[in-house]
Amino acid sequence: MKSEEFDWTVYHAIAWNRATTIPALREYTGGDEATVEASVERLVSYLLIERHGEEYRALSIEESILKCHLRAGPGIHLEVEDGVIKIPDFARKGDNNS
Repeated sequence: MKSEEFDWTVYHAIAWNRATTIPALREYTGGDEATVEASVERLVSYLLIERHGEEYRALSIEESILKCHLRAGPGIHLEVEDGVIKIPDFARKGDNNS
């Protein structure tokens, strides 16, 4: 199976709440630990899922778009943590030199 196909299997397992931890994803997909972890890392980097402790969850389209803008957009001083948009302390205090 191609890595892209495996990534979609992992993504759908998470999005459909079939499996949300690495051990559960291994069992659900039949993949080995290294393959599942590599897939999860790719999905996180693609801004499709995020980690909360030991569990992963699918990002909503809005969360994914906002995170993409925050990653790529210079001068935007916001963070998203557990679905909450926050202003970092340095930006709130005006300590940013950029």
